[in-house]
Amino acid sequence: MESDAVIRVMLVDDHAVVRAGYKRFIETDEKIRIVAEASTGEEAYTQLARIDVDVIILDLSMPGQGGFETLRRIINRYPKKKVLIFSMHENPSIARQALQIGASGYLTKSMDPEKIIVAIHEVWRGGTPIEEGIAKGITELDALGDPHTGLLPREFEVFLLLSAGESVDAICKKLNMSSRTVFNYQTTIRKKMNLHTHIEFNRYAIQRGLIPDTVNSY
Repeated sequence: MESDAVIRVMLVDDHAVVRAGYKRFIETDEKIRIVAEASTGEEAYTQLARIDVDVIILDLSMPGQGGFETLRRIINRYPKKKVLIFSMHENPSIARQALQIGASGYLTKSMDPEKIIVAIHEVWRGGTPIEEGIAKGITELDALGDPHTGLLPREFEVFLLLSAGESVDAICKKLNMSSRTVFNYQTTIRKKMNLHTHIEFNRYAIQRGLIPDTVNSY
């Protein structure tokens, strides 16, 4: 990387006020410029076809296809892009899945804002910045041995949506899957986790902090 190069960043968050605030703060660093903004994953994906960016700062909780599916589509289409997750979710299981899909780092909205700028530079240089508490939690996950840690990323996405009360039809639209595929994932999840009903899914996910008590989407 050239030392005098400017890092071109896209901000993806469904709250305009949040984007505006972080844009002002991030651009206090003369080496970083926000060159694109998007309020949905679909909008971000469309913009990437015409706007060259180095780092994408992506929220996970958005309307439409959501953060995980957006992350997957971006990584599949633009594998060299650096995607830095910036989320309200402080559960290490969520972070672990995002990293497995291909995220280049994971930050939380409760962390010191100055660390965001440091993380942008780090991920641009090829590093993998992860919020300290999240990194520690990921390390501890294997020791706990909870059933959900054995789910593959796609299975985990379907599990979260089922746990949040989403219908099969809604999941099909959100994840661009057939109903047969969703049912197959559901069967696999039940076998891996030894859970049999959506009520059990919901209770398990809430107890482990994977979804809040009242959810609309993740």
